[in-house]
Amino acid sequence: MHIFPQPQKITTLPETLTLAQGGKLCCMLVLARDPDPMEALAAETVSVAIAKATGQRAAWGAAPGGGVTISIGRSAASISAAAERLAETPDSPEAYALVAQGQQIALLGRTPTGTLYAAQTFAQMLRSEGEALVVDGAAIADWPDFRYRGLFVESKWGPDLMGLDDWKELIDYLAALKFNSLGIGVYGCWGVQYDGRRTEFLMVPFPDHPELQTPKTIRYYSAKSGAWKSLTYLPRMFEEDFFGEVVAYARARNIMVRPHFNGPGHTTLIPHTHPEIAAKNAAGQPESYGYCLSNPATYDLLFELWDSIIDRYLLPNGVDWFHMGLDEIWPMAAIDEDAPERVVDPWCKCDLCRERTPNDLLVDYVVRATQHLVAKGMNNITLWNDHLERHGILTPEFVSRLEEAGVKDKVALQWWRYNEPVLEIRPELGLRAWTTPMPGYWFWLFTQSYTSNIYPHLHMAYRAGAEGADAYCTFDPAYDRNYVCLAEYAWNQTTSGDLYRFKSRYAEKVTGMTGFDAAEAFEKWDQVYDSHPLVRGLLDALLYYWYTYSNESAVYPRNAARALLADKLRAAQTYRAARLYLDRARHYFTAARPSAPDLSLIDEYLWECDRLIAVVDAFDAITGAARHYSRTGHDKGALESSAGALRRGLAALDGMMARAEEVKRAYLVPQILRDLSPLRSYLAEMLAAIESAAASPEAASALDRLMAELGA
Repeated sequence: MHIFPQPQKITTLPETLTLAQGGKLCCMLVLARDPDPMEALAAETVSVAIAKATGQRAAWGAAPGGGVTISIGRSAASISAAAERLAETPDSPEAYALVAQGQQIALLGRTPTGTLYAAQTFAQMLRSEGEALVVDGAAIADWPDFRYRGLFVESKWGPDLMGLDDWKELIDYLAALKFNSLGIGVYGCWGVQYDGRRTEFLMVPFPDHPELQTPKTIRYYSAKSGAWKSLTYLPRMFEEDFFGEVVAYARARNIMVRPHFNGPGHTTLIPHTHPEIAAKNAAGQPESYGYCLSNPATYDLLFELWDSIIDRYLLPNGVDWFHMGLDEIWPMAAIDEDAPERVVDPWCKCDLCRERTPNDLLVDYVVRATQHLVAKGMNNITLWNDHLERHGILTPEFVSRLEEAGVKDKVALQWWRYNEPVLEIRPELGLRAWTTPMPGYWFWLFTQSYTSNIYPHLHMAYRAGAEGADAYCTFDPAYDRNYVCLAEYAWNQTTSGDLYRFKSRYAEKVTGMTGFDAAEAFEKWDQVYDSHPLVRGLLDALLYYWYTYSNESAVYPRNAARALLADKLRAAQTYRAARLYLDRARHYFTAARPSAPDLSLIDEYLWECDRLIAVVDAFDAITGAARHYSRTGHDKGALESSAGALRRGLAALDGMMARAEEVKRAYLVPQILRDLSPLRSYLAEMLAAIESAAASPEAASALDRLMAELGA
């Protein structure tokens, strides 16, 4: 019985309860006449789970013919076995008991929220046995080890194209894993990348500030339609103004939404639309990065914007959480669109700011900002640890400033690091703490297993007494194992076992297989995708994104191909080995399709295998053609051989890109394809040049130019 997150206490009983047989239901639901909304949602969760398996919704009342009765919430309180099991749980509002025994299933929480979580567990216990839908006998007592658990979805490509239904789908997914927190980036900015434009995202509108908006254009090749597409848009949450509906929908499922409004780092939109509050350089000119923290107008504008979010979206839904950012406040290039190579400092150089250190200015900012948020009714304010830690600000004196300001107990630091060594929280500070590992962010690049980041982060944070565990991401179902790993160890640090046991259980659950075949698919997957240095370094060097931060973007992918042609570090061997491992993983994932409970998830894993396979094959075709040319020049036979390899590479690339439009969520597709399109264009250009040269030696100038650029 594979349940995620695994319950704290579970006793299996030697019996099986039958809920449906031969196409007929033999179970009934029992619910109090005046159910709490969470109890009603628990009943709906049970009903939907049964209907998904049988096509029929369970009715209400007494079970016919001695069938199984499923009692929910207060209606289950009189069942002694459930009450006894519930007594084994600590006094947590999310604790619950579930007993499946005889002809009775009882779902009972310490609060209605616990009852909802019992229903989420019950939904995972359903299984088919021939023509029957059954539940194995069990007695469960369960509760969470971390008080807060969830994801933080950054404002970025992908999330900015999510519609209201997409956010609801995400919230339902989180609820099924017993997450109770959803951070949403509503404002964040990065440097100059695609098309020489700064990367800025604003996810909510401000009616009094129409100048604050972040239109985007993404141009990409659609292999499915065989044409280039151009998408110009504003973030859907901004344009349709549905953030409040997201907050309300989540709240009804015991998930609190925390808006993340970043600064003083990661902010360029507000400084360049409001230069009067921007950081000034040594010449007194405003920069498009950072704030003047000595200017009262800075606080006036920021607090006006924050208050608008709080008044419109949070307080009406009973939410008192706010994330004020505070990470990565450092000098950066790629800020000035006119001179991307220029390094811009976010720390203001005006006369007043020069009189104080950046650390002193930042401490004052934190104190003043948190006091304002508390006065607005925000009792839980999260902020990133990294800049405070890196610059020696996290001291007893800093904590004393927060205490003197009356906000110490309202502030929680979020500790993060996405590579080794795993970050350790400092409990001696006496501040509330969350741990924030990485479950997957760059969905437009090669995927990655972050379980080796998530598992130790949560284990060490639990030992340090952290109250929360969430993870920084842009949501992509291909990262399901990472999300489930987070759910597992945020809920259960006591009995869920080590990471290897989790991986084995997950593999069996997802593939529907047992033993070697289930384990081998993910073992081969991890040999490629479970290394941060390998994926974010060597593998991603084959894709476009990281080149967009520099002037090398203009020559991608030939710069990558040139490096492979020289290949002094034998990188091609690594790429081919990765391709081989994923080809084997693909074999096992394909074999799992007949038994897998969720084909769409298997197809996500298959496509992530295909992405790397197709990209490696494309570069092999390019470098192979260059080597042929170096040896044989315009020899027709050699050119035709190279053309054949390029056609196969192009067909594989097109097939993979076309499948992306079928497998991946629609809001992810434009950015995924944008990063693959330059490689596809180059492959097509080289193929056309070789075909022309093979047909007529007089038409070889385009080929000669391409090969000269590669150094062939």
